[in-house]
Amino acid sequence: MKELTIEHLYKTYGTKDLINDVSFSIQTGDRIGLIGPNGTGKSSFLKVIAGKETYDSGEIRKPNNYTIAYLPQHVKLDPEKTILETVYDSQAPIIQLVLSYEQTRLALEDTPEDPQLQEKFLKISEEMNLQNGWDVEVQAKTILNKLGLDQLNQQIKHCSGGQQKRVGIAQVLILDADLLILDEPTNHLDIASIQWLETYLANYKGALLLVTHDRYFLERSVNKIVELRQGSLREYEGNYQAYLEKRHHEEAVESRMQEKQNRLFQQELAWMRKGAKARTTKQQARIGRFNALKETIEGRPSEANDLAMNFSQQRIGSRIVDMEDVTIEIGDTLVIKNFTKSFVKGDRLGIIGDNGVGKSTFLNTIAGLHHPREGLIEIGQTVRMAYYRQMDEELPNDVRVLAYLTEIADQFKQPDGTSVSAAQMLERFNFDRAVHGVTIGTLSGGERRRLYLLSLLVQEPNVLLLDEPTNDLDIETLTVLEDYLDSFNGVVLIVSHDRYFLDKTVDQLLDIQGSGKYTLVYGKYSDYLEEQDETENYVSQHQPTVESVTKESPTPKKVRLSYHEKKEWETIEDEIFNREIRIDEIEEEMVANSSDSVKLMDLQKELETVRGELDHLYERYDYLNTIVNQISGGNE
Repeated sequence: MKELTIEHLYKTYGTKDLINDVSFSIQTGDRIGLIGPNGTGKSSFLKVIAGKETYDSGEIRKPNNYTIAYLPQHVKLDPEKTILETVYDSQAPIIQLVLSYEQTRLALEDTPEDPQLQEKFLKISEEMNLQNGWDVEVQAKTILNKLGLDQLNQQIKHCSGGQQKRVGIAQVLILDADLLILDEPTNHLDIASIQWLETYLANYKGALLLVTHDRYFLERSVNKIVELRQGSLREYEGNYQAYLEKRHHEEAVESRMQEKQNRLFQQELAWMRKGAKARTTKQQARIGRFNALKETIEGRPSEANDLAMNFSQQRIGSRIVDMEDVTIEIGDTLVIKNFTKSFVKGDRLGIIGDNGVGKSTFLNTIAGLHHPREGLIEIGQTVRMAYYRQMDEELPNDVRVLAYLTEIADQFKQPDGTSVSAAQMLERFNFDRAVHGVTIGTLSGGERRRLYLLSLLVQEPNVLLLDEPTNDLDIETLTVLEDYLDSFNGVVLIVSHDRYFLDKTVDQLLDIQGSGKYTLVYGKYSDYLEEQDETENYVSQHQPTVESVTKESPTPKKVRLSYHEKKEWETIEDEIFNREIRIDEIEEEMVANSSDSVKLMDLQKELETVRGELDHLYERYDYLNTIVNQISGGNE
């Protein structure tokens, strides 16, 4: 078992202690989720461990040949390189060998009669046999396939933000490092990629350290939570649910202790005000205890969960947003066709779909930033719309935080009729006084997003358009935002892949499926995904282009095997056995035909196909076996 050890680590940023005398260890098999409020230094802590940033003092020890793979929150890739070159960008000899093999294979597909390429391919294939490179190659192919990266010769500069994120993930996963560090890995991933990554990390052989806002992902991917707050770490064994229970207990104990301290302080303060004099040793000790208690109470940290979203809201009329036979295009892409819906007060709509399908364009169209090709969109006169976009370019980097909010207003009205100043509003949104005078450009990514959100909510909107609001916001801010949306009296439209956030905030889903097709349903996102999985497993996919509206939430499904599943269960072990036998046969044939480049390429393609089929059969076996066990357990 390998272990990375941190002892008495210190790191400051300006006058702020990001890491204050932290001691910590990471062992093989650890699955650690790092959480904490925005601006506390989570990303900096990851960079320090990854060796990307320096620290002031302390020690980080690790064994010889200990490898670390690090995915930053915002990947920066060479725009001129191809996806293939980027994914295999490593000095490890085995990775370089696989890269050379892949490049030669692709070149040989373009010019199969080239004798020099044929000879090079044979030599590299022999080396792959000697170095067990095929295992690495198959693992890499699986990762690329599951992340939807198939255009390997495409240059990075032609990739979308979501594609670049997936390239970055593939790059670190292929390294198979002793420690895998991931900073917000689910940002810009679609649901299929997120679910696959959950499964992959659950079987990761090394150690894992990650930061994520996705609470379902956190719950299913970690076995330990580490909380970074005011420069200190607290460790909690178990997953996110276990952390919440333990943290709640700690807060209850701390609250009782603080109440006791407060009562004692009031008693001692009354005694001091009577003019207590240090005439005796006993009185001197009592005065000393009073001063120590006063220092303790005054030194209590301001907790991030004090964040308050207490905003007024403009009155909203009966006509809000009416869409009639709306067709939306962007470039040559048909986003949605003949969409009709009248939004009413209280509507909560989640907009889902694959990356690049046009979800943001749909919001842009409602916001008036993009014109529909056909149809009519009418906005009610009382509507005051706020649009939280994925990018916050409108935040000026050179303006100070307080000055920026003051430009919107000096005073902000609250629901009870009272008003608070811009400085007070910032403090309620977890920007302490020390931050008010700094420029926006010096804020962390999460702090910028929180300021951006605040600047929208203080304008008293009654229609909210939220495009990927969970990216870069910490879990505590998201929890408070969920509570705010629950009591919001207007209309909310949310684009997100975050299952937990959507489950908490919406009761309708618009699934944009491409080529103008869509499905509009009522219910929870998790229930809808479960239904989709079942449909994809047994029925040929065919999505209608008209609304399919269910007015009640889906009812819980009976645990049972369908007719097709029963037939599948009867034969699946034989299917797995046959694929395993064929893989052994192909590998023997590849050794026997190592001098025939054309035959080798055909065998390699068949090997990839059969291994893909085997992976699918393994997944189906696990799924069916779980149901069979549940049925057996229920019948006992």
